[in-house]
Amino acid sequence: MVPACKPDARSLKNTEAYYIQYDITYLDDMAGDVPTKILPRKMDAFYSRHYVYTRIDGFFNQFTLVQIADLKRKQVITLLDFFGTHVSYTGKPGELPAGIKEPDGLKMDFTKDTATIGGFLSEKIKVETADEKFDIYCTPEIRVRHSNISTPYQTVNHPLTAFRIQLSHLKMELVCKNMKSNPLIQKCLRSRRSTKR
Repeated sequence: MVPACKPDARSLKNTEAYYIQYDITYLDDMAGDVPTKILPRKMDAFYSRHYVYTRIDGFFNQFTLVQIADLKRKQVITLLDFFGTHVSYTGKPGELPAGIKEPDGLKMDFTKDTATIGGFLSEKIKVETADEKFDIYCTPEIRVRHSNISTPYQTVNHPLTAFRIQLSHLKMELVCKNMKSNPLIQKCLRSRRSTKR
């Protein structure tokens, strides 16, 4: 569980945050010895000017995975609660979060093609790795720059609305389902400070 701290009135006035819920599709039937059909099907993400907070909760609170990306310091904190065991890791600046794998031979082609995903106008990016080709999408409608430091797509300058990622043995595709915009969401993103106290 990530403790939250109370934001000051000035930060709430000047900072707007966005909540996005992503649907998760697993690209394999098994992740090691675990059938992916029993794994969570959604990820919650909160975007603000300085932080990105993502959270995946397992069924019956069996585990919670949280990533807090400090966009100013370009660092990601990973917090894992697995059946009551708490683990945390703070990455070095520019380092991917614990467990996230960068595909070999990653290349991206930024196209001018667009699609509407989860209500956002999204720009198409063609991705090629040593093993496969696929498309991802990002949206300039959410004004958060350098928001993808917790993914292998760090050079994409806008939040992703559809993308693939591998977490340890888990190969996932995440697609934006819906969003909300509310400056009060900022209090969830300021938990980065409270973890230092």
